[in-house]
Amino acid sequence: MTKYVFYLVRHGETFLNTLGRFQGWIDSELTAKGKSQASRLGAALRDERFDLVVASDLPRTVKTRDLILAELKHYPADVRTMAAFREIFFSTYEGTSVVESIHKITAPYGYRDQEDVVAHEGFQAMRQYMHEQDPAHAAELYPALVERFNSGLTKLTHQLPNGGRVLVVSHGSIIRTIADYLGVNTVNNAPANGSVTKLVLDESGQITITEYNRKLEL
Repeated sequence: MTKYVFYLVRHGETFLNTLGRFQGWIDSELTAKGKSQASRLGAALRDERFDLVVASDLPRTVKTRDLILAELKHYPADVRTMAAFREIFFSTYEGTSVVESIHKITAPYGYRDQEDVVAHEGFQAMRQYMHEQDPAHAAELYPALVERFNSGLTKLTHQLPNGGRVLVVSHGSIIRTIADYLGVNTVNNAPANGSVTKLVLDESGQITITEYNRKLEL
């Protein structure tokens, strides 16, 4: 029996997204398109009833969350931010060109790019290679990210001990990591801005993904 349903939303498009740059713990403003994506997603979800709505503690997700909330018919009783749902920490690659940096990271291992790594060794290997090539060796590793995300889910379930529906506004790489961890094939299939991934947690504690990277914009 279903106990919790989590709607994981990737924030709207940002300025750094348009430049193709890593945007982990640094931030940039939503573009006009990004704001429109958030509002249109809220309109698509207007009839949903959420017991709790949470965003990561980064401004781009908070803005996306608030634009979604403005479109909902039923305002949730609990709205908050949680650092557990912020993006992967890319360390010295923050703000750099995604294409150029990934080429430098993957080339020593004989791969063309990130998707080549993911297709042959999995998403966890990509996180490991970035950590190894990072001069500071501080880029966040896959197990740490999964643990961080799961700790956030646990806190949410404690807030709703009887179950419920939760909207979580988060980030592309963390959503993709969790999907990969739960067995979804994410090769060449990263979450789009404004997309929804749905997690279901049943009475036994089993988590499954029922939807991944679904575009709900009107």
